[in-house]
Amino acid sequence: MKNKKYLLLLLIVPLLLGGMQLMKSEKSTITALYPRSPESFVGDPMPYYNGKDFLIYYLEDQRLDTIGFHPFSLLRTRNFYQYVDEGEVLPYVNEEDSIERALGTGSITQDKQGTYHAFYTGHNGSLTPKEQIMHATSRDGVKWEKIEHDTFKAGPNYAADDFRDPFVFWEEESQEYWMLITTRANDTGVIARYTSTDLSNWQDEGIFFSNDLGDDSNLECPSLVHYQGKWYLAFSDQFGERLVHYRVADEITGEFKRVDESDYVDGAGFYAGRLETDGENLYLVGWIPTKDNHEDRGNYNWAGNLAVHQLRSNKAGILSPTLPIAATKKIKQETIALEQEQTLAFKEESMLYQSTYSPTNKRIVLSVGDQNHVVLDFNQQTMAYYYDHFDNLENSESKTAIQFEESDAYSVQIVKEKDILVVYIGGKALSNRIYAGAKEGIAIRIID
Repeated sequence: MKNKKYLLLLLIVPLLLGGMQLMKSEKSTITALYPRSPESFVGDPMPYYNGKDFLIYYLEDQRLDTIGFHPFSLLRTRNFYQYVDEGEVLPYVNEEDSIERALGTGSITQDKQGTYHAFYTGHNGSLTPKEQIMHATSRDGVKWEKIEHDTFKAGPNYAADDFRDPFVFWEEESQEYWMLITTRANDTGVIARYTSTDLSNWQDEGIFFSNDLGDDSNLECPSLVHYQGKWYLAFSDQFGERLVHYRVADEITGEFKRVDESDYVDGAGFYAGRLETDGENLYLVGWIPTKDNHEDRGNYNWAGNLAVHQLRSNKAGILSPTLPIAATKKIKQETIALEQEQTLAFKEESMLYQSTYSPTNKRIVLSVGDQNHVVLDFNQQTMAYYYDHFDNLENSESKTAIQFEESDAYSVQIVKEKDILVVYIGGKALSNRIYAGAKEGIAIRIID
């Protein structure tokens, strides 16, 4: 019997080792400004900079007919163009009665010993409560161990079924870990604050920020970072215009205020943006949604392609987005004269068109096919995307407000990659999913 067992081990161990090696070699790379794994889509990114790499965890929308859904998967990058796709790193539980039937948004941090900690939402719409906060640890950020006894749910001050999206970071002044949580109190969306000294036991410290949008929308996917002397709080409104908003404070315990009337940097074609910094640069990491039936006429879905804006700030704390500088060094660029009517030829690869433009009373229209139009309207001070015939542009799919001055010259970036078109001008961005762009170029028109 011993010899048989020994022979069996001799057969099995090489197979296991071979399998491990196969899994390791299957780690793939993705070269794209707006990446996703070939068989799935990116939802709710959770970026973390570990001092070397940007680890962008996300809810992987596999769109499979399974009981559970939305595992954590991981894209690793240093320049926001070349990514290592680590694949699934934290699984859901494929059981009807598990609180981890779906994983919801969370965040990643490291303790002083270098151990990675993931805090995330367990979600099951069939349970009461539907959502709880969960914890997992890892030595390398890839292989995780779930710490089930650290799970906790909402206290009596908050809505038990809306208790999610934990954002955890070390707060230097108080020498504590802070956790911001999306929840509800007093019939409106709020961000609650919890504190801990050991990343296992958490104390409710009350409401950190209440909805100030004029509605009762939940404030999803909060993030809070310190950058160039100010604190920036970002969140996404679930029920309103579905924009990523931001607020600014000089002190973390101070009042977070709106510093720009248009308190967002992109339109409804970009969602769930989380802030992250490497100490020198600030980024907003979100996703550009797909559309129903993958058709331009369809409504926006949940999840799509990863999208990253690099953010610049002025003395008032107003944020302005650009394509990440590190990525611009990796892609093809072309300078164009935006004042001239022309057609930018269809190209498969990532492409950046740059121009400088002084606003006039005319409108610039970027058309892709017969029914997709991005309109820069300098009289209305807007940039908007329409899906309609050119002579009937009334109801936009996505819009952002811009403040133009006729005497100023503005830098314009037009970024094209397959079916994604992003335009930067006047301190704002407009991200768009345009399926016709996968086969057609961009016609530039100038109209009164």
